[in-house]
Amino acid sequence: MKKPNLLPYIFVFLATYLVLQFFKGGTVDPTLNSGDIALKTLKDAYAVGKDIRVEVQNNTAENYILKYPCTDTGSEEELLLPPFKVFKYEGEGFVEISSDHLPECTEDLLVTIEPGKKKNISLLNYSYSYFGELGRYKLELDTYDSPEFVIQEPGLMTKLWRTVIYQPILNTLVGLLIFIPGHYLGLAVILLTIIIRTVLLIPSQKAMKGQQRMQEVQPKLEALKKTHANDQARLAQETMLLWKTHKVNPLSSCLPLLIQLPILIALYSVVRAGLSPDRGLLIYDFMPSFSLHEMNPNFLGFNLLENSLIVFPIVIGALQFLQMHLMQAKQRKKKAATANATEEKPASSEMDMANKMMKYVMPVMIAVFTAQMPAAVGLYWGTSTFYGILQQLVVNKGGSKPQSPDDEVQIKVINKHHGKAN
Repeated sequence: MKKPNLLPYIFVFLATYLVLQFFKGGTVDPTLNSGDIALKTLKDAYAVGKDIRVEVQNNTAENYILKYPCTDTGSEEELLLPPFKVFKYEGEGFVEISSDHLPECTEDLLVTIEPGKKKNISLLNYSYSYFGELGRYKLELDTYDSPEFVIQEPGLMTKLWRTVIYQPILNTLVGLLIFIPGHYLGLAVILLTIIIRTVLLIPSQKAMKGQQRMQEVQPKLEALKKTHANDQARLAQETMLLWKTHKVNPLSSCLPLLIQLPILIALYSVVRAGLSPDRGLLIYDFMPSFSLHEMNPNFLGFNLLENSLIVFPIVIGALQFLQMHLMQAKQRKKKAATANATEEKPASSEMDMANKMMKYVMPVMIAVFTAQMPAAVGLYWGTSTFYGILQQLVVNKGGSKPQSPDDEVQIKVINKHHGKAN
């Protein structure tokens, strides 16, 4: 059968993409091209708590300095004000609003916008303190105003996410920060990780044992693939029978990861902005009084609120490699022992190739992921992986329940008569 030539399709795709990019880049926004300095929010409406992003364009021939003023409030705290004046519509007109739930600072933050260029400014640290109420808003920079935009109610999924996952993670982390001497963020993240992994201990333990059983039945699965290579329907039936007989669920090993993924995303969101005083409104009322300005983000010389481009990715990638190695160690030993007993060279299967690829590719992917996240997220993943390594050692030492001879006989009998005409 002749293989299809994909080059024309690739050429059409690239040509279409370039044309769309050309017209996209050529469009002119009249709002951003009016006046010397122009500003506009990226969207006309935002849900409460969302990251409001503003484009500021410099239409002059000189550099423009956008300033976040660092202001002494008189309470020995220097707070970073937003770079814009914020106005909210209050019935008869727009009224300027202010807040004291702001990030801590030591000096003004300056952002340079070159002539003819624009900057995308995030107001994430001011989402609740300035934009926590529903209504119409606008921004002012010097004498220039932005078009109006609306703050509206979050959708149902956003509310569920914040109530069920985000707020519990935030409040647990803050609760740990309150009671840890020195309010060290690193220790709070480690303790939070241990709590989460302990809660997930039983399902993750079952998943590890299930994955081990999956590896143990792999030789039988490979044999079925050879026997029924030309009959995919029969192969599917026999595969399901094999999994049922050995009580193997190929999806069970994914469960802990699927549970941890939303937790990881929530922790990233918490570290990215949740530990800003702006998010103090999300702290439960029964929590003891605590100022997030007292938090210490330093951990072994690293600021956990910033990215670690080298050390954390290397350490966490190495831990991930070790965990993958331990996950496959038990099966390698069993295959080697079987090969020695039969004096045959162990056959390489598709699963073996996939395992080898995962063993080397997964740590690299995790390392790249860690380099792009705040170090606190990397610390969570590293602690979780180390916990998983200890758990895997226990599973490897305990082994799995040996297969009974009756199971083997049952498979042979069913395979012998399955599908035979009466």
